Amino acid sequence: MIRYGFIRTKDEIKFLILTCMTYLPFPVSFDSVVDICTWCDEGFGYFELSEAFSELQDSSHIEKTMDNQTEVFSITQKGRETAQAFQNRLPYTVREAAELSALRVIRKIRRDAQLSTKTEKKGEKDYVVELNMQDVFSIRMNVVSPQQASLLESNFKKHAEAIYQDILSSLTSNHDK
Repeated sequence: MIRYGFIRTKDEIKFLILTCMTYLPFPVSFDSVVDICTWCDEGFGYFELSEAFSELQDSSHIEKTMDNQTEVFSITQKGRETAQAFQNRLPYTVREAAELSALRVIRKIRRDAQLSTKTEKKGEKDYVVELNMQDVFSIRMNVVSPQQASLLESNFKKHAEAIYQDILSSLTSNHDK
């Protein structure tokens, strides 16, 4: 498979990973690192990225911690120094894409952290679904099946802002027509 991009060698992939991680204000999952880095350049694939990432952990440029039973990763001081020293080895367009990609992922992580859902079984065909957008709104709804509850939770997580706007519009509309 032919790949097009600026990043091709393992060292360049490592520099990209470290550069991307300098933009992150908090530890993130490996999936988030993959999302950020692969959006920046098409010259490498998942397996090359995964191998380079593992080597950065072995060399103490990146450290792993646990957050609510989830592995998260952050750049170490050694990693920051390396990123700063070798940052100019990456083309400007790749560095710029890394920053934009990191900001995109940070916004998504923060948004997702403000959403919560919970389903409680009350009876044989009685479930209560709670959908919550922190400090904005919360809804409790009765539904008749776990499938319906799961659908509400899934749609809410994907479209919380649009749902809020729809509810607000409906509640502020004139229904006396």
